[in-house]
Amino acid sequence: MTDEHQNTDRDNSDIESEPSPVEQVTLVLDDLRALVRAEVNYYQSRLDYSRHVLRWSFRFGAIAAFAFSGAAIALVIGLVLTVSPLIGPGWATLSVTATFILIGIICGLKARKWLRKVYFPEIERDDDPIT
Repeated sequence: MTDEHQNTDRDNSDIESEPSPVEQVTLVLDDLRALVRAEVNYYQSRLDYSRHVLRWSFRFGAIAAFAFSGAAIALVIGLVLTVSPLIGPGWATLSVTATFILIGIICGLKARKWLRKVYFPEIERDDDPIT
């Protein structure tokens, strides 16, 4: 029983149907172009997603900063109103303001100290024009 579809003899048409080296290089280049296009599209979509996330993070961060600023103002006003019956409104305002300025200076100096711990060659050589 022989199968008509099975051909055990090797035909010359199989050799002729193989792509030439130029065609093989063209196929590889086409695959490479498709790969590069897919990679560019992938990174473009990642960039769009990151941009979207950063945009909303910035928006919510700005709202949080606004809310904390309002809370800080309320704290300062509350402190002034609380201390004013004891030492008077002028002295209460002056003392609360001076206290917050002192806290700001202390925290600013500590922040500067912590930032100095970050290694930058410009800072180590002391040729940084900013500081």
